[in-house]
Amino acid sequence: MQLSGRLFDGHTSKSHPAELSIDTLGDIFIECPELSVRGCHWSELTISPRIGSTSRYLDLPNGLRFETRENDPVDELINRFAGDNRLSWIHQLENSYRYAFASVICVALFVWWGVAYGLPSAARQVAFLLPVSVNQEVSKHTLSTLDNYIFEPSTLSVERREELTDAFNKLIASRDDGFDYKLYFRDGGAVGPNAFALPDGSVIFTDQIIKLAGNDEELIAVMSHEIGHVNMRHGLRRALQSSALPLIIIVVTGDMSTASSILAALPTILVESQYSQTFELEADAFAKDLLIQHQHDPMSLGNLLERLSKEHKEGTNDWFSSHPSTPERIEKLKAK
Repeated sequence: MQLSGRLFDGHTSKSHPAELSIDTLGDIFIECPELSVRGCHWSELTISPRIGSTSRYLDLPNGLRFETRENDPVDELINRFAGDNRLSWIHQLENSYRYAFASVICVALFVWWGVAYGLPSAARQVAFLLPVSVNQEVSKHTLSTLDNYIFEPSTLSVERREELTDAFNKLIASRDDGFDYKLYFRDGGAVGPNAFALPDGSVIFTDQIIKLAGNDEELIAVMSHEIGHVNMRHGLRRALQSSALPLIIIVVTGDMSTASSILAALPTILVESQYSQTFELEADAFAKDLLIQHQHDPMSLGNLLERLSKEHKEGTNDWFSSHPSTPERIEKLKAK
């Protein structure tokens, strides 16, 4: 078999017309009047992959390069002497609309899987790797932001705040997860009946949700729910999921210093974002266990959920606007 092309000396960009011949044993002979060429065996060549109809390069061990557009004979020789048809397969895949369409579908499915499952899983791993001290630092600025732009000082009496703080302290008395749980009271203003959990263990109740509750059992249930958000690192996981690229860098490289770029934006993310339905159901399950442990009725949370649902229907900016449906959550609280 013979291939026509041009030969480069390996030192300059100047090329010369050449003919490359291959015998039945795979030995190569190159005829080029301008260059002195010593042959070699086909298996010693380094051959560039086939990309459409562009030229192929056959690099010889002595530094010479033979360029040819005869792609089909090159593929045939690869199969005959090297027994490696991977390059031919790549070319077939590149030129098949069916494979190209299938590739697009696979990429789309992979991206969907990454967003739906990969990122949440990676965020969970990173959130549990970060020390509690990181959670404390970012939460300090978050609470300051909320106080400066959203909240007003609470108008609850000192006695009422002490009652609820005592109930909160009983819930966290046996916790040993490293968080410094504290309960704060604020006038929520336009936020209305609401409760927040910051990553460091700070739980914030608005005056409005305290007034809305039918009794203290319902408030204790909300406390348990918010403690669940802290324990499961939901705030940090939500922030990490919203910062996909730095998260991927952390997971791939293990460089935890990259987390600082994510955490710098955490206050804004926590203020503007709400938890996913998955996080809410996780916090509900945690609250249910904690309430049972302290001999409280888990359905107290269900009762407050119904009360908040009615508030939401009346147009109030409530705690549950992006939460799972109330009937679904109540059914899970009832389940044994």
